[in-house]
Amino acid sequence: ARIPVVPADESAGGEKVMRYLICLLAVAGWVFGADRSVPLFTIEKSSNANRVQYEARLKPDGHIDASQPVVAYWVMAAEDGRRQELSFLERAKAYGFTLRRDGVDSYRLWVVSHPKKEIHVFRAGATVRAEAVIGGKVALVEKIHIQMRKSFLLSLPDFGEMFGFDKQTGEKRYEKVLRTE
Repeated sequence: ARIPVVPADESAGGEKVMRYLICLLAVAGWVFGADRSVPLFTIEKSSNANRVQYEARLKPDGHIDASQPVVAYWVMAAEDGRRQELSFLERAKAYGFTLRRDGVDSYRLWVVSHPKKEIHVFRAGATVRAEAVIGGKVALVEKIHIQMRKSFLLSLPDFGEMFGFDKQTGEKRYEKVLRTE
């Protein structure tokens, strides 16, 4: 018997099937000892849909990989959704970060464009979390939004907004960071 093939966009469940297969592949990688990454937070800009994704890298035993605890890369959502590495200039001036280990499965992270804002990256059970003080309270970091402004031929950051969820109550947290020169 021949099984009809229905393209994903014509099938209501096509997208669900694709997500299910991706999850199965991720679980298989985990079961068979492959390294994996856990999403931490994103930085997005007002100028387009592209975003920088920050992830914690885990070893097969579930601990944070001390050789490369956190990675950052572009998700080119304004184009085709592909992953693209940060350029040298982007790492040095905007989206790169410094890390300091402060315990087993625990790191302090500072994004180079805002070195005064500390983000604590640590293992919590089977996952990894990113926490920072947002609006005066310790919160799980969800995303950072950069509002851009046009200046002659360049787009420059005007201000940043940090979003997350209060660690104790789960309430939304927000903080606006003005650009300093």
